[in-house]
Amino acid sequence: MSSDLRGDLVAALAGFYAGHPDAERYPMLSEVGRLLTAALDTVEVVVNEPVVLPVARLLADVDPESDVPGVGPVLRTFAAAAPTLHWVQTAEYVATLSQHFLDNYGYVRVIGPGGLVESSVVSAGLGVWGAGLHYPRHKHPAEETYHLLHGSALFQRDDGPWEPKVVGESVHHDPWEHHAQRFGDATCVLAWAWTGDVVVNARLVPEGS
Repeated sequence: MSSDLRGDLVAALAGFYAGHPDAERYPMLSEVGRLLTAALDTVEVVVNEPVVLPVARLLADVDPESDVPGVGPVLRTFAAAAPTLHWVQTAEYVATLSQHFLDNYGYVRVIGPGGLVESSVVSAGLGVWGAGLHYPRHKHPAEETYHLLHGSALFQRDDGPWEPKVVGESVHHDPWEHHAQRFGDATCVLAWAWTGDVVVNARLVPEGS
């Protein structure tokens, strides 16, 4: 695999998922880690045209140091690679959500359709949300995990309570499960991973549904 910053980001995310302490509880973590690790020796990184969204500026506010295993290397490499990456936003969000939300949100797909590593069975990457944003309720056909890497956030599943999570802790969603996030007073970086149907994008859930 290429040794440039893109390859370094694949390696850092592979290190985070491979052997994650929640792998027995959520087997999808092992699958993501295995495919990322395998790509390090066998796959060339896809060099997409860089597209840098306004949200990338928020990485300058992120402290890359962390005591949680695997988190520091991901944050450092993500910040270094940010100008070379293809940042994206979900199309429905672009058409629906406020300009303030869009100026403070975006993500990079490290593995998956259109990612640095192509895959049709997993999709995983890193997203950034600005302080104070509310990520409205949404759903998708893929099984999902989130991991908070920086900042603070509350996570809601269906109509359940809003639950805080600490850095490195797993948040799991079943296919089509409704979920939402509220972000705290610092830039939030999340690692996300999908397995199953990774082609269909997330869609917003209408209020009252």
